[in-house]
Amino acid sequence: MCIILDTNTFHRFKNSDDMDMEPVRKWLNGRYGKIAYSATQKLKNEWDAGGMRHLIDEWRRAGKLKLVPLDEHREKEAELKGKTRSDDKHIVALALVAKVKVLVSYREGDSALFDDFRDRHLVGGKVYTRKTHAHLLTKDTCP
Repeated sequence: MCIILDTNTFHRFKNSDDMDMEPVRKWLNGRYGKIAYSATQKLKNEWDAGGMRHLIDEWRRAGKLKLVPLDEHREKEAELKGKTRSDDKHIVALALVAKVKVLVSYREGDSALFDDFRDRHLVGGKVYTRKTHAHLLTKDTCP
């Protein structure tokens, strides 16, 4: 299964002392973990600002990255105009194009994105916020 790693979680993901992110790190380093990503300018900026840009190349080389074609991502994002509660159409579009059902995020300030992600008329997915959600991290079903 692929996941989307939300920007607001980068600092927690990088912190090896954050036990809520330990299952995510372990899953990603295991056999099945992959992160969905598209090289849109917004996502590049978010990953750069979060100090995560270097991981894109590392994960690509390790086969841990599901790259979503830029044109498909942009097209889906345009289709979502006016259909999301959050200002995170790029995340919802990424989930839809990559067929991702798990968002790794942090509740603070992202309740609208959580609502969008869980909305069965949009993604119909689930949100991982803490280690008790480790059951969401399952085998890789990314094509």
